[in-house]
Amino acid sequence: MLTHIHIRDLATIEELHLPLHKGCTMITGETGAGKSIFIEAIELALGGRASQNIVRPGKEKADISLCFDITDFPKVIQCLKNLDLYQETPECIIRRVITSDGRSRCYINGSPATVQLVKELGELLFHLHGQHEQQVLLKSDTQREMLDRFADHLPLAAQVKQLADEWKQLDQAIQSLREKTLQRTERSDYLRFQLEELQAVSLQPGEWETLSTEHHRLTHAEELMRHVQQAIQQLSEEDQQNALSFLHAIRKTIESIQTVEPKASEWVNTINSIIIQLNDLTSELENYLEQTELDPEKLQAMEARVSQIFNLSRKHKISPQELAAFKERLMTEFETLNSSDETLVKLEAQQKTVAQDYQLLAEKLSLSRKKAATKLEKEMTATIRSLSLPHGEFKIELEKESQPLSAHGKEKVIFLIKTNPDQTLQPLAKVISGGELSRLSLAAHLALAHRTTIPTLVFDEVDTGLSGATAEKIGKLLRKLGESYQVFCVTHQPQVAACGHHHLLVEKYFIEKSTYSRLRLLIGEEKTREIARMLGGEKITEKTLAHAREVLQGA
Repeated sequence: MLTHIHIRDLATIEELHLPLHKGCTMITGETGAGKSIFIEAIELALGGRASQNIVRPGKEKADISLCFDITDFPKVIQCLKNLDLYQETPECIIRRVITSDGRSRCYINGSPATVQLVKELGELLFHLHGQHEQQVLLKSDTQREMLDRFADHLPLAAQVKQLADEWKQLDQAIQSLREKTLQRTERSDYLRFQLEELQAVSLQPGEWETLSTEHHRLTHAEELMRHVQQAIQQLSEEDQQNALSFLHAIRKTIESIQTVEPKASEWVNTINSIIIQLNDLTSELENYLEQTELDPEKLQAMEARVSQIFNLSRKHKISPQELAAFKERLMTEFETLNSSDETLVKLEAQQKTVAQDYQLLAEKLSLSRKKAATKLEKEMTATIRSLSLPHGEFKIELEKESQPLSAHGKEKVIFLIKTNPDQTLQPLAKVISGGELSRLSLAAHLALAHRTTIPTLVFDEVDTGLSGATAEKIGKLLRKLGESYQVFCVTHQPQVAACGHHHLLVEKYFIEKSTYSRLRLLIGEEKTREIARMLGGEKITEKTLAHAREVLQGA
Protein backbone atom coordinates (compact mmCIF):
# COMPACT_ATOMS: atom_id res chain seq x y z
CA MET A 1 0.00 0.00 0.00
CA LEU A 2 0.98 3.64 -0.51
CA THR A 3 2.20 4.92 2.88
CA HIS A 4 3.62 8.32 2.00
CA ILE A 5 3.75 10.80 -0.85
CA HIS A 6 6.13 13.73 -1.15
CA ILE A 7 5.67 16.40 -3.83
CA ARG A 8 7.75 19.49 -4.47
CA ASP A 9 7.13 22.20 -7.10
CA LEU A 10 4.52 20.28 -9.07
CA ALA A 11 1.99 22.61 -10.75
CA THR A 12 0.27 24.47 -7.89
CA ILE A 13 1.84 22.37 -5.13
CA GLU A 14 4.93 23.99 -3.62
CA GLU A 15 5.67 21.24 -1.12
CA LEU A 16 3.64 18.38 0.29
CA HIS A 17 4.51 15.67 2.81
CA LEU A 18 1.46 13.45 3.22
CA PRO A 19 1.24 10.18 5.21
CA LEU A 20 -1.46 7.80 3.91
CA HIS A 21 -3.37 4.99 5.55
CA LYS A 22 -5.14 1.70 4.95
CA GLY A 23 -8.80 1.59 4.09
CA CYS A 24 -10.85 3.89 1.90
CA THR A 25 -9.73 7.52 1.59
CA MET A 26 -12.08 10.06 0.02
CA ILE A 27 -10.61 13.12 -1.75
CA THR A 28 -12.78 16.21 -2.08
CA GLY A 29 -12.44 19.93 -2.69
CA GLU A 30 -14.06 22.83 -4.42
CA THR A 31 -14.27 22.85 -8.21
CA GLY A 32 -10.91 23.95 -9.59
CA ALA A 33 -9.06 23.25 -6.34
CA GLY A 34 -6.90 20.66 -8.06
CA LYS A 35 -8.30 17.34 -6.80
CA SER A 36 -6.87 15.53 -9.79
CA ILE A 37 -3.31 16.65 -8.98
CA PHE A 38 -3.01 13.92 -6.33
CA ILE A 39 -3.73 11.23 -8.92
CA GLU A 40 -1.64 12.98 -11.56
CA ALA A 41 1.34 13.06 -9.20
CA ILE A 42 1.08 9.30 -8.59
CA GLU A 43 0.77 8.59 -12.32
CA LEU A 44 3.79 10.79 -13.10
CA ALA A 45 5.90 9.10 -10.44
CA LEU A 46 4.95 5.71 -11.90
CA GLY A 47 6.09 6.58 -15.41
CA GLY A 48 3.27 8.69 -16.84
CA ARG A 49 3.92 11.13 -19.68
CA ALA A 50 5.60 14.28 -18.37
CA SER A 51 5.64 17.77 -19.85
CA GLN A 52 7.67 20.82 -18.95
CA ASN A 53 4.60 22.86 -17.96
CA ILE A 54 3.96 20.48 -15.06
CA VAL A 55 6.84 22.13 -13.19
CA ARG A 56 5.79 25.02 -10.94
CA PRO A 57 6.44 28.38 -12.68
CA GLY A 58 9.82 29.83 -11.77
CA LYS A 59 11.20 26.48 -10.53
CA GLU A 60 13.83 24.28 -12.20
CA LYS A 61 12.31 20.90 -11.46
CA ALA A 62 9.42 19.00 -9.92
CA ASP A 63 10.15 16.13 -7.53
CA ILE A 64 7.71 13.33 -6.62
CA SER A 65 8.41 10.41 -4.27
CA LEU A 66 6.08 7.52 -3.40
CA CYS A 67 6.70 5.07 -0.59
CA PHE A 68 4.90 1.71 -0.71
CA ASP A 69 4.67 -0.95 2.01
CA ILE A 70 5.06 -4.22 0.09
CA THR A 71 5.05 -6.65 3.04
CA ASP A 72 2.07 -8.66 1.80
CA PHE A 73 2.73 -8.43 -1.93
CA PRO A 74 5.13 -11.20 -3.04
CA LYS A 75 4.90 -10.31 -6.75
CA VAL A 76 6.34 -6.87 -6.06
CA ILE A 77 9.04 -8.30 -3.80
CA GLN A 78 10.02 -10.87 -6.41
CA CYS A 79 10.12 -8.21 -9.13
CA LEU A 80 12.49 -6.07 -7.03
CA LYS A 81 14.68 -9.10 -6.26
CA ASN A 82 14.89 -9.92 -9.96
CA LEU A 83 16.06 -6.36 -10.58
CA ASP A 84 18.48 -6.55 -7.62
CA LEU A 85 16.66 -3.57 -6.10
CA TYR A 86 15.08 -5.25 -3.07
CA GLN A 87 15.94 -3.85 0.35
CA GLU A 88 15.68 -5.72 3.64
CA THR A 89 13.03 -3.28 4.83
CA PRO A 90 9.73 -4.27 3.14
CA GLU A 91 9.19 -1.03 1.27
CA CYS A 92 9.58 0.30 -2.24
CA ILE A 93 10.41 3.95 -2.85
CA ILE A 94 9.82 5.31 -6.35
CA ARG A 95 11.00 8.80 -7.21
CA ARG A 96 10.78 10.89 -10.35
CA VAL A 97 12.39 14.24 -11.05
CA ILE A 98 11.03 16.31 -13.97
CA THR A 99 13.01 19.34 -15.13
CA SER A 100 11.59 22.53 -16.61
CA ASP A 101 12.86 21.56 -20.06
CA GLY A 102 10.73 18.38 -20.05
CA ARG A 103 13.45 15.85 -19.22
CA SER A 104 13.09 13.44 -16.31
CA ARG A 105 14.94 10.90 -14.19
CA CYS A 106 13.48 7.89 -12.35
CA TYR A 107 14.72 6.02 -9.28
CA ILE A 108 13.69 2.78 -7.58
CA ASN A 109 14.92 2.43 -4.01
CA GLY A 110 17.54 5.07 -4.73
CA SER A 111 18.91 3.43 -7.89
CA PRO A 112 18.44 5.01 -11.35
CA ALA A 113 15.82 3.24 -13.47
CA THR A 114 14.19 3.61 -16.88
CA VAL A 115 10.66 4.97 -17.27
CA GLN A 116 9.59 1.63 -18.77
CA LEU A 117 10.90 -0.26 -15.76
CA VAL A 118 9.05 2.06 -13.40
CA LYS A 119 5.85 1.59 -15.45
CA GLU A 120 6.10 -2.20 -15.20
CA LEU A 121 6.64 -2.02 -11.45
CA GLY A 122 3.85 0.54 -11.12
CA GLU A 123 1.38 -1.86 -12.72
CA LEU A 124 1.94 -4.16 -9.72
CA LEU A 125 1.43 -1.34 -7.19
CA PHE A 126 -1.32 0.95 -8.46
CA HIS A 127 -4.48 0.80 -10.55
CA LEU A 128 -6.49 3.83 -11.68
CA HIS A 129 -10.18 3.22 -12.22
CA GLY A 130 -11.30 6.39 -13.96
CA GLN A 131 -13.73 7.62 -16.57
CA HIS A 132 -11.40 6.52 -19.36
CA GLU A 133 -11.49 2.94 -18.08
CA GLN A 134 -15.28 3.07 -18.06
CA GLN A 135 -15.18 3.71 -21.80
CA VAL A 136 -12.66 0.90 -22.23
CA LEU A 137 -15.26 -1.41 -20.67
CA LEU A 138 -17.26 -1.04 -23.88
CA LYS A 139 -14.50 -2.74 -25.90
CA SER A 140 -14.76 -6.46 -26.61
CA ASP A 141 -11.12 -7.11 -25.71
CA THR A 142 -11.66 -5.60 -22.26
CA GLN A 143 -14.83 -7.62 -21.72
CA ARG A 144 -13.07 -10.86 -22.64
CA GLU A 145 -10.10 -10.05 -20.39
CA MET A 146 -12.45 -9.27 -17.47
CA LEU A 147 -14.26 -12.60 -17.79
CA ASP A 148 -10.97 -14.49 -18.06
CA ARG A 149 -9.57 -12.69 -15.02
CA PHE A 150 -12.77 -13.41 -13.07
CA ALA A 151 -12.53 -17.09 -14.05
CA ASP A 152 -8.88 -17.12 -12.95
CA HIS A 153 -7.77 -18.88 -16.13
CA LEU A 154 -5.47 -16.21 -17.62
CA PRO A 155 -2.58 -18.74 -17.92
CA LEU A 156 -4.87 -21.07 -19.91
CA ALA A 157 -5.92 -18.19 -22.19
CA ALA A 158 -2.24 -17.34 -22.69
CA GLN A 159 -1.53 -20.96 -23.73
CA VAL A 160 -4.37 -20.87 -26.25
CA LYS A 161 -3.02 -17.64 -27.70
CA GLN A 162 0.49 -19.08 -27.91
CA LEU A 163 -0.75 -22.14 -29.82
CA ALA A 164 -2.81 -19.95 -32.16
CA ASP A 165 0.22 -17.77 -32.87
CA GLU A 166 2.36 -20.86 -33.47
CA TRP A 167 -0.24 -22.31 -35.85
CA LYS A 168 -0.38 -19.00 -37.74
CA GLN A 169 3.42 -18.87 -38.10
CA LEU A 170 3.46 -22.44 -39.40
CA ASP A 171 0.64 -21.63 -41.82
CA GLN A 172 2.58 -18.66 -43.17
CA ALA A 173 5.67 -20.82 -43.64
CA ILE A 174 3.63 -23.49 -45.44
CA GLN A 175 1.98 -20.97 -47.74
CA SER A 176 5.34 -19.41 -48.49
CA LEU A 177 6.78 -22.80 -49.48
CA ARG A 178 3.81 -23.56 -51.68
CA GLU A 179 3.97 -20.18 -53.41
CA LYS A 180 7.64 -20.66 -54.15
CA THR A 181 7.21 -24.04 -55.86
CA LEU A 182 7.66 -22.65 -59.39
CA GLN A 183 10.49 -20.37 -58.34
CA ARG A 184 12.08 -23.31 -56.55
CA THR A 185 12.01 -25.41 -59.72
CA GLU A 186 13.58 -22.65 -61.81
CA ARG A 187 16.21 -21.96 -59.19
CA SER A 188 16.96 -25.66 -58.81
CA ASP A 189 17.54 -26.03 -62.58
CA TYR A 190 19.85 -23.01 -62.57
CA LEU A 191 21.81 -24.36 -59.60
CA ARG A 192 22.11 -27.76 -61.27
CA PHE A 193 23.65 -26.14 -64.37
CA GLN A 194 26.13 -24.17 -62.25
CA LEU A 195 27.06 -27.22 -60.20
CA GLU A 196 27.63 -29.33 -63.32
CA GLU A 197 29.96 -26.63 -64.63
CA LEU A 198 31.84 -26.49 -61.34
CA GLN A 199 31.92 -30.27 -61.12
CA ALA A 200 33.47 -30.44 -64.57
CA VAL A 201 36.35 -28.28 -63.35
CA SER A 202 36.51 -30.39 -60.17
CA LEU A 203 38.64 -27.91 -58.30
CA GLN A 204 39.81 -29.30 -54.98
CA PRO A 205 40.39 -27.21 -51.83
CA GLY A 206 43.95 -25.82 -51.92
CA GLU A 207 44.50 -26.90 -55.53
CA TRP A 208 44.68 -23.36 -56.88
CA GLU A 209 47.46 -22.37 -54.49
CA THR A 210 49.55 -25.46 -55.41
CA LEU A 211 48.80 -25.01 -59.10
CA SER A 212 49.81 -21.35 -59.07
CA THR A 213 53.13 -22.12 -57.39
CA GLU A 214 53.98 -24.96 -59.75
CA HIS A 215 52.92 -23.01 -62.82
CA HIS A 216 55.11 -20.11 -61.78
CA ARG A 217 58.06 -22.46 -61.27
CA LEU A 218 57.67 -24.18 -64.65
CA THR A 219 57.30 -20.83 -66.40
CA HIS A 220 60.71 -19.79 -65.02
CA ALA A 221 62.38 -23.25 -65.18
CA GLU A 222 65.16 -22.23 -67.61
CA GLU A 223 66.08 -19.21 -65.49
CA LEU A 224 66.03 -21.32 -62.34
CA MET A 225 68.37 -23.95 -63.82
CA ARG A 226 70.85 -21.31 -64.95
CA HIS A 227 71.05 -19.65 -61.56
CA VAL A 228 71.31 -22.93 -59.67
CA GLN A 229 74.14 -24.09 -61.97
CA GLN A 230 75.98 -20.83 -61.33
CA ALA A 231 75.56 -21.22 -57.58
CA ILE A 232 77.03 -24.76 -57.73
CA GLN A 233 80.03 -23.52 -59.63
CA GLN A 234 80.61 -20.76 -57.09
CA LEU A 235 80.61 -23.37 -54.33
CA SER A 236 82.48 -26.19 -56.10
CA GLU A 237 86.05 -26.93 -55.02
CA GLU A 238 86.97 -27.56 -58.64
CA ASP A 239 86.98 -23.79 -59.13
CA GLN A 240 89.91 -22.10 -57.35
CA GLN A 241 87.91 -18.90 -56.93
CA ASN A 242 84.93 -20.53 -55.19
CA ALA A 243 83.67 -19.99 -51.65
CA LEU A 244 84.88 -23.38 -50.31
CA SER A 245 88.43 -22.79 -51.52
CA PHE A 246 88.50 -19.46 -49.70
CA LEU A 247 87.22 -21.12 -46.52
CA HIS A 248 89.89 -23.85 -46.69
CA ALA A 249 92.58 -21.19 -47.06
CA ILE A 250 91.23 -19.26 -44.08
CA ARG A 251 91.10 -22.43 -42.00
CA LYS A 252 94.74 -23.23 -42.86
CA THR A 253 95.82 -19.70 -41.81
CA ILE A 254 94.04 -19.90 -38.45
CA GLU A 255 95.38 -23.41 -37.77
CA SER A 256 98.93 -21.98 -37.95
CA ILE A 257 98.31 -19.83 -34.87
CA GLN A 258 96.71 -22.49 -32.69
CA THR A 259 99.91 -22.96 -30.68
CA VAL A 260 99.92 -19.26 -29.82
CA GLU A 261 96.16 -18.44 -29.45
CA PRO A 262 93.91 -20.98 -27.64
CA LYS A 263 90.75 -19.43 -29.15
CA ALA A 264 91.99 -20.35 -32.61
CA SER A 265 90.59 -23.88 -32.15
CA GLU A 266 87.05 -22.47 -31.74
CA TRP A 267 87.49 -20.40 -34.84
CA VAL A 268 88.62 -23.47 -36.79
CA ASN A 269 85.56 -25.38 -35.57
CA THR A 270 83.30 -22.58 -36.75
CA ILE A 271 84.88 -22.63 -40.21
CA ASN A 272 84.55 -26.43 -40.36
CA SER A 273 80.82 -26.10 -39.54
CA ILE A 274 80.38 -23.57 -42.34
CA ILE A 275 82.24 -25.83 -44.79
CA ILE A 276 79.96 -28.77 -43.89
CA GLN A 277 76.82 -26.66 -44.39
CA LEU A 278 78.06 -25.37 -47.75
CA ASN A 279 78.87 -28.94 -48.86
CA ASP A 280 75.32 -29.94 -47.91
CA LEU A 281 73.93 -26.96 -49.81
CA THR A 282 75.97 -27.92 -52.85
CA SER A 283 74.55 -31.46 -52.76
CA GLU A 284 70.99 -30.13 -52.40
CA LEU A 285 71.41 -27.77 -55.34
CA GLU A 286 72.82 -30.57 -57.48
CA ASN A 287 69.85 -32.80 -56.63
CA TYR A 288 67.44 -29.95 -57.43
CA LEU A 289 69.17 -29.44 -60.77
CA GLU A 290 68.92 -33.12 -61.63
CA GLN A 291 65.15 -33.13 -60.85
CA THR A 292 64.40 -29.93 -62.73
CA GLU A 293 63.90 -30.17 -66.40
CA LEU A 294 62.27 -28.21 -69.16
CA ASP A 295 58.84 -29.79 -69.92
CA PRO A 296 56.86 -27.75 -72.49
CA GLU A 297 54.00 -30.25 -72.61
CA LYS A 298 53.49 -30.18 -68.84
CA LEU A 299 53.67 -26.39 -68.86
CA GLN A 300 51.11 -26.22 -71.65
CA ALA A 301 48.71 -28.54 -69.77
CA MET A 302 49.14 -26.54 -66.61
CA GLU A 303 48.48 -23.26 -68.40
CA ALA A 304 45.28 -24.72 -69.79
CA ARG A 305 44.19 -25.75 -66.26
CA VAL A 306 45.00 -22.30 -64.87
CA SER A 307 43.06 -20.65 -67.69
CA GLN A 308 40.06 -22.94 -67.10
CA ILE A 309 39.91 -22.13 -63.39
CA PHE A 310 40.51 -18.43 -63.87
CA ASN A 311 37.77 -18.10 -66.50
CA LEU A 312 35.28 -19.85 -64.21
CA SER A 313 36.14 -17.58 -61.27
CA ARG A 314 35.83 -14.50 -63.44
CA LYS A 315 32.40 -15.67 -64.62
CA HIS A 316 31.15 -15.86 -61.03
CA LYS A 317 33.01 -12.67 -60.05
CA ILE A 318 35.00 -14.31 -57.30
CA SER A 319 38.66 -15.22 -56.83
CA PRO A 320 39.91 -18.72 -57.84
CA GLN A 321 40.54 -19.43 -54.14
CA GLU A 322 36.79 -18.98 -53.43
CA LEU A 323 35.53 -21.43 -56.07
CA ALA A 324 35.58 -24.50 -53.81
CA ALA A 325 33.61 -22.75 -51.03
CA PHE A 326 31.25 -21.28 -53.64
CA LYS A 327 30.52 -24.75 -54.90
CA GLU A 328 29.73 -25.94 -51.37
CA ARG A 329 27.27 -23.08 -50.88
CA LEU A 330 25.48 -23.87 -54.14
CA MET A 331 25.34 -27.54 -53.20
CA THR A 332 23.78 -26.71 -49.82
CA GLU A 333 21.15 -24.48 -51.42
CA PHE A 334 20.44 -27.11 -54.09
CA GLU A 335 19.94 -29.81 -51.46
CA THR A 336 17.72 -27.50 -49.40
CA LEU A 337 15.54 -26.73 -52.41
CA ASN A 338 15.23 -30.38 -53.29
CA SER A 339 14.29 -31.21 -49.71
CA SER A 340 11.57 -28.52 -49.59
CA ASP A 341 8.86 -31.08 -50.26
CA GLU A 342 10.05 -33.04 -47.26
CA THR A 343 10.10 -29.83 -45.19
CA LEU A 344 6.57 -29.03 -46.31
CA VAL A 345 5.36 -32.44 -45.14
CA LYS A 346 7.03 -31.93 -41.76
CA LEU A 347 5.54 -28.45 -41.35
CA GLU A 348 2.07 -29.70 -42.23
CA ALA A 349 2.38 -32.53 -39.69
CA GLN A 350 3.61 -30.07 -37.07
CA GLN A 351 0.74 -27.71 -37.82
CA LYS A 352 -1.75 -30.54 -37.43
CA THR A 353 -0.33 -31.38 -34.00
CA VAL A 354 -0.51 -27.74 -32.91
CA ALA A 355 -4.11 -27.53 -34.13
CA GLN A 356 -5.04 -30.61 -32.09
CA ASP A 357 -3.40 -29.17 -28.97
CA TYR A 358 -5.20 -25.88 -29.59
CA GLN A 359 -8.60 -27.58 -29.87
CA LEU A 360 -8.10 -29.38 -26.55
CA LEU A 361 -7.06 -26.25 -24.64
CA ALA A 362 -9.58 -23.99 -26.40
CA GLU A 363 -12.38 -26.37 -25.45
CA LYS A 364 -11.16 -26.35 -21.85
CA LEU A 365 -11.11 -22.53 -21.99
CA SER A 366 -14.66 -22.46 -23.38
CA LEU A 367 -16.00 -24.65 -20.55
CA SER A 368 -14.30 -22.43 -17.98
CA ARG A 369 -15.74 -19.29 -19.59
CA LYS A 370 -19.27 -20.71 -19.60
CA LYS A 371 -19.05 -21.62 -15.94
CA ALA A 372 -17.53 -18.26 -14.95
CA ALA A 373 -19.99 -16.29 -17.12
CA THR A 374 -22.97 -17.68 -15.20
CA LYS A 375 -21.43 -16.71 -11.87
CA LEU A 376 -20.30 -13.24 -13.02
CA GLU A 377 -23.77 -12.54 -14.49
CA LYS A 378 -25.34 -13.15 -11.07
CA GLU A 379 -22.81 -11.00 -9.21
CA MET A 380 -23.00 -8.11 -11.67
CA THR A 381 -26.80 -8.17 -11.81
CA ALA A 382 -27.06 -8.15 -8.01
CA THR A 383 -24.61 -5.24 -7.71
CA ILE A 384 -26.16 -2.99 -10.36
CA ARG A 385 -29.65 -3.63 -8.92
CA SER A 386 -28.34 -2.49 -5.55
CA LEU A 387 -27.19 0.74 -7.24
CA SER A 388 -30.69 2.04 -8.01
CA LEU A 389 -31.21 -0.02 -11.13
CA PRO A 390 -33.82 -2.43 -9.72
CA HIS A 391 -34.70 -3.88 -13.11
CA GLY A 392 -31.12 -4.10 -14.34
CA GLU A 393 -29.98 -7.37 -15.81
CA PHE A 394 -26.49 -8.29 -16.93
CA LYS A 395 -25.73 -11.15 -19.31
CA ILE A 396 -22.65 -12.49 -21.04
CA GLU A 397 -23.06 -13.86 -24.55
CA LEU A 398 -20.42 -16.30 -25.80
CA GLU A 399 -20.72 -15.93 -29.57
CA LYS A 400 -18.97 -18.51 -31.75
CA GLU A 401 -15.75 -17.17 -33.24
CA SER A 402 -15.82 -17.22 -37.05
CA GLN A 403 -12.04 -17.07 -37.38
CA PRO A 404 -10.40 -20.53 -37.25
CA LEU A 405 -7.92 -20.96 -34.41
CA SER A 406 -8.48 -17.49 -33.03
CA ALA A 407 -5.86 -16.23 -30.62
CA HIS A 408 -8.63 -15.66 -28.09
CA GLY A 409 -10.34 -19.05 -28.22
CA LYS A 410 -13.51 -20.40 -29.76
CA GLU A 411 -15.84 -17.58 -28.78
CA LYS A 412 -16.26 -13.84 -28.63
CA VAL A 413 -17.24 -12.43 -25.24
CA ILE A 414 -20.04 -9.84 -25.42
CA PHE A 415 -21.45 -8.04 -22.38
CA LEU A 416 -25.22 -7.43 -22.61
CA ILE A 417 -27.39 -5.29 -20.36
CA LYS A 418 -30.88 -3.99 -19.89
CA THR A 419 -31.83 -1.40 -17.29
CA ASN A 420 -35.61 -1.35 -17.71
CA PRO A 421 -38.08 -4.26 -17.62
CA ASP A 422 -39.51 -3.54 -21.08
CA GLN A 423 -36.08 -3.53 -22.74
CA THR A 424 -34.31 -6.42 -24.44
CA LEU A 425 -30.74 -7.31 -23.69
CA GLN A 426 -28.38 -5.27 -25.87
CA PRO A 427 -24.59 -4.77 -26.06
CA LEU A 428 -23.36 -2.15 -23.59
CA ALA A 429 -22.42 0.49 -26.14
CA LYS A 430 -25.94 0.56 -27.61
CA VAL A 431 -28.03 1.17 -24.51
CA ILE A 432 -25.97 2.34 -21.56
CA SER A 433 -25.77 5.93 -20.31
CA GLY A 434 -22.85 7.57 -18.55
CA GLY A 435 -24.31 7.08 -15.08
CA GLU A 436 -25.26 3.48 -15.81
CA LEU A 437 -21.78 2.83 -17.19
CA SER A 438 -20.23 4.20 -13.97
CA ARG A 439 -22.30 1.80 -11.90
CA LEU A 440 -21.58 -1.14 -14.17
CA SER A 441 -17.87 -0.33 -14.17
CA LEU A 442 -17.79 -0.20 -10.38
CA ALA A 443 -19.76 -3.45 -10.17
CA ALA A 444 -17.26 -5.11 -12.47
CA HIS A 445 -14.35 -3.89 -10.39
CA LEU A 446 -15.97 -5.14 -7.18
CA ALA A 447 -16.59 -8.52 -8.80
CA LEU A 448 -12.94 -8.74 -9.84
CA ALA A 449 -11.53 -7.39 -6.59
CA HIS A 450 -10.82 -10.85 -5.21
CA ARG A 451 -8.67 -11.54 -8.30
CA THR A 452 -6.45 -8.49 -8.15
CA THR A 453 -3.04 -8.50 -6.48
CA ILE A 454 -2.62 -4.72 -6.77
CA PRO A 455 -2.46 -3.09 -3.31
CA THR A 456 -3.68 0.42 -4.21
CA LEU A 457 -6.85 1.19 -6.19
CA VAL A 458 -7.80 4.73 -7.23
CA PHE A 459 -11.31 5.69 -8.37
CA ASP A 460 -11.50 9.00 -10.19
CA GLU A 461 -15.04 10.42 -10.12
CA VAL A 462 -16.76 7.10 -10.85
CA ASP A 463 -19.90 8.51 -9.20
CA THR A 464 -20.35 11.27 -11.79
CA GLY A 465 -24.00 11.84 -12.69
CA LEU A 466 -25.47 9.67 -9.93
CA SER A 467 -28.18 10.66 -7.50
CA GLY A 468 -27.71 10.94 -3.75
CA ALA A 469 -29.23 7.57 -2.87
CA THR A 470 -27.23 5.74 -5.50
CA ALA A 471 -24.09 7.66 -4.55
CA GLU A 472 -24.50 6.53 -0.95
CA LYS A 473 -24.66 2.90 -2.07
CA ILE A 474 -21.53 3.36 -4.18
CA GLY A 475 -19.78 4.95 -1.22
CA LYS A 476 -20.63 1.97 0.97
CA LEU A 477 -19.37 -0.43 -1.69
CA LEU A 478 -16.10 1.51 -1.91
CA ARG A 479 -15.81 1.44 1.89
CA LYS A 480 -16.32 -2.32 1.80
CA LEU A 481 -13.64 -2.62 -0.88
CA GLY A 482 -11.36 -0.57 1.38
CA GLU A 483 -11.51 -3.34 3.97
CA SER A 484 -9.39 -5.51 1.67
CA TYR A 485 -7.44 -2.91 -0.33
CA GLN A 486 -6.16 0.62 -0.02
CA VAL A 487 -8.73 2.69 -1.91
CA PHE A 488 -8.61 6.36 -2.92
CA CYS A 489 -11.68 8.00 -4.44
CA VAL A 490 -11.96 11.50 -5.92
CA THR A 491 -15.61 12.48 -5.56
CA HIS A 492 -18.06 15.38 -5.77
CA GLN A 493 -20.79 13.49 -3.93
CA PRO A 494 -21.15 14.09 -0.17
CA GLN A 495 -22.87 10.72 0.24
CA VAL A 496 -19.80 9.00 -1.22
CA ALA A 497 -17.31 11.16 0.72
CA ALA A 498 -19.07 10.36 3.99
CA CYS A 499 -18.36 6.65 3.57
CA GLY A 500 -14.58 6.93 3.66
CA HIS A 501 -12.42 5.65 6.50
CA HIS A 502 -10.33 8.78 5.88
CA HIS A 503 -10.95 12.12 4.19
CA LEU A 504 -8.46 14.30 2.30
CA LEU A 505 -9.34 17.86 1.44
CA VAL A 506 -7.73 19.66 -1.51
CA GLU A 507 -7.60 23.42 -1.06
CA LYS A 508 -6.44 26.21 -3.35
CA TYR A 509 -5.19 29.50 -1.98
CA PHE A 510 -3.32 32.59 -3.20
CA ILE A 511 -0.35 34.54 -1.92
CA GLU A 512 0.10 37.79 -3.80
CA LYS A 513 -0.11 36.68 -7.45
CA SER A 514 0.90 33.03 -6.90
CA THR A 515 -1.49 30.05 -6.75
CA TYR A 516 -0.99 27.21 -4.28
CA SER A 517 -2.71 23.90 -3.58
CA ARG A 518 -2.50 21.72 -0.50
CA LEU A 519 -3.93 18.41 0.70
CA ARG A 520 -4.68 17.77 4.34
CA LEU A 521 -6.32 15.02 6.35
CA LEU A 522 -9.63 16.01 7.92
CA ILE A 523 -10.58 14.77 11.36
CA GLY A 524 -13.60 15.21 13.57
CA GLU A 525 -15.59 18.38 13.00
CA GLU A 526 -13.44 19.30 9.95
CA LYS A 527 -14.87 16.31 8.10
CA THR A 528 -18.39 17.29 9.14
CA ARG A 529 -17.94 20.83 7.83
CA GLU A 530 -16.57 19.56 4.48
CA ILE A 531 -19.57 17.24 4.03
CA ALA A 532 -21.81 20.19 4.92
CA ARG A 533 -20.06 22.33 2.29
CA MET A 534 -20.64 19.63 -0.31
CA LEU A 535 -24.30 19.43 0.69
CA GLY A 536 -25.11 23.13 1.00
CA GLY A 537 -22.48 25.21 -0.77
CA GLU A 538 -20.33 27.96 0.66
CA LYS A 539 -22.78 29.09 3.35
CA ILE A 540 -22.78 26.47 6.07
CA THR A 541 -25.67 26.66 8.51
CA GLU A 542 -26.60 24.64 11.55
CA LYS A 543 -29.15 22.91 9.36
CA THR A 544 -26.52 21.80 6.81
CA LEU A 545 -24.20 20.74 9.63
CA ALA A 546 -26.99 18.62 11.11
CA HIS A 547 -27.64 17.13 7.67
CA ALA A 548 -23.92 16.39 7.30
CA ARG A 549 -23.86 14.63 10.67
CA GLU A 550 -26.88 12.58 9.59
CA VAL A 551 -25.16 11.60 6.33
CA LEU A 552 -21.99 10.63 8.21
CA GLN A 553 -23.97 8.63 10.73
CA GLY A 554 -25.81 6.81 7.94
CA ALA A 555 -22.51 5.99 6.20
